[in-house]
Amino acid sequence: MKKLILVRHVLTEDNELAKLSGHIDSKVSEEGKKQIEKITEFLKYEKIDRIYTTTSSRTKETVKNLANINSIEIQQSEDLQEISFGDFEGKDFKEIQKNYPDEFNKMIEQGYKYTYPNGESLIDCYERVSKGIGSILNETPEDNTILICSHAGTIRNILTYLISNTFEYHWNFKIDNASVSVVEVDNGFAVINKLNDTSFLK
Repeated sequence: MKKLILVRHVLTEDNELAKLSGHIDSKVSEEGKKQIEKITEFLKYEKIDRIYTTTSSRTKETVKNLANINSIEIQQSEDLQEISFGDFEGKDFKEIQKNYPDEFNKMIEQGYKYTYPNGESLIDCYERVSKGIGSILNETPEDNTILICSHAGTIRNILTYLISNTFEYHWNFKIDNASVSVVEVDNGFAVINKLNDTSFLK
């Protein structure tokens, strides 16, 4: 059995302003720095064999202390990046609705199939993330625990891929900043043991 600890990065300045930040970098906020300490305390006794993050600084910063505690070198995966919002990176939905009304309407009408201008669709992102998590699981020995620090969309994609092999349940999962979810995978069969746990932040 393989154990996945899925951590969403801590709160960023863009998160606090409700701005879209997929592939652009966003600084960890002051509240986010406090969350790093609490995540580290919560997970420091876990036996962790591998740690993966995305190339975004917010994911690496979230788990750098845990990597040091476990003497593990962080491995970065571009496949686990958040969806690319393309031209809408750094904007919020109110701004998009006001300045790009046609695109905003397309976003609502097309749903999963909507592709952000010069970016990705949710389906594109799902396929990329599925490939990435599939490779990680294939190369991980049995009885290993893998910590993955990534993004809300990525974690939703991982969960819906593991339990259904489809993107269709993407929005059924609530994934908050600094949350921890745990999945055990036994011969390809996934069981969610913990979902969106933020109790340790209080």
